[in-house]
Amino acid sequence: MPAIVQAQANKILDLTLGTSSPTMFTGAAKVRLTTGTAPTATTAGTELTGTGYTAGGSTITFSAASAGATTGPTSTLQWTNSSGGSWSIVGVEIWDSAGTPLRWWYGTFTGQPITVAAGNIFQISVGAISVSLS
Repeated sequence: MPAIVQAQANKILDLTLGTSSPTMFTGAAKVRLTTGTAPTATTAGTELTGTGYTAGGSTITFSAASAGATTGPTSTLQWTNSSGGSWSIVGVEIWDSAGTPLRWWYGTFTGQPITVAAGNIFQISVGAISVSLS
């Protein structure tokens, strides 16, 4: 589902063509949920807010890329909406943990927006998202 952010795609091209030094992914990967405006290659989505969701994203680990230049999360992520109102989830973004975090990947959920009523759980299971270069 996630696609690469345009700024990061440019960095990969520059790195592989020797036109600039690489900007490396720093620290742990963080998954952020977005609401309202869908994320795009050039614009971040609006991060979800509310009790039960961690601002700045939740840490996730990815497996090493496979033969198809594809990888995915190694564990399930879940959030319980305890904010009192419904969440409207549109997309997902993967950020690094730099001092000033960089956005690397983005995607939208099929059937979005997804409404998560107060007291309910939103979950991203292992295999539910995959990241690939193709």
